[in-house]
Amino acid sequence: MPYQKLFDKHVIGRQFNSCQLLKLLVGNNLYPINHEIIRVNKQDVILKEGNRHKYMYFIQSGLFSVAKEGRIKGFLKESEVIGMTNILVNEESSFTVTALTGSLLLRFTKEDVMLKLVHLQEGLFFLYNDIKIMNQYMIQRDLLQVTDAKDRIKVNIAYLGKLYGKEDKHHIILPKVFTKKIISNFVNVTSTTVYKICRELEEEGFLGKDGQDIEVNKENAVYELAIVDEMNKEREAFF
Repeated sequence: MPYQKLFDKHVIGRQFNSCQLLKLLVGNNLYPINHEIIRVNKQDVILKEGNRHKYMYFIQSGLFSVAKEGRIKGFLKESEVIGMTNILVNEESSFTVTALTGSLLLRFTKEDVMLKLVHLQEGLFFLYNDIKIMNQYMIQRDLLQVTDAKDRIKVNIAYLGKLYGKEDKHHIILPKVFTKKIISNFVNVTSTTVYKICRELEEEGFLGKDGQDIEVNKENAVYELAIVDEMNKEREAFF
């Protein structure tokens, strides 16, 4: 690849994303390194904020919360990376990462990953791209927190549903792990308020009634879904 093309944001997004990084790390054509396949249980803590850790992980299956000072800042899913943000060997983790489901991970030592990346002229672009993705995610999350409690809950439920849920013609269904307790932590609203507002949203038709999962009725969530779709377009343009 011509060197000047490395400075194009679209090239960086395509060539230095987590999928390309995994292909590089498991490949044996340049500085082979070892990895382990590990299974983790629901509620297992993978990284703890303020602690040093030896490993980084690729999520093969499962869902994880990312928290700072007890507040959930985001979530990680299949094909995403845990631990890339604090890749230096003696660096403390910025977040606590906890499994929300039973999960399958590929585990690499941070030292091996760094050594392999420095063997590549463009290896550090993987680190740059990971930081860029994290920054953009945090900006989007902050934008979702500026409205009043009810609007905040509505748009965040739509946001989580589009990113992590299932969708049919009429509904978006959040995974079971997105309980009202987890949502209250994520949107920084008390559990009591979330339960109260969710009951109101069921009566108004925004949420389905009496289901085990939180279910958004698309017909009654046009405004919130438009906001989320616009954010996703901005994200795609950014990358």
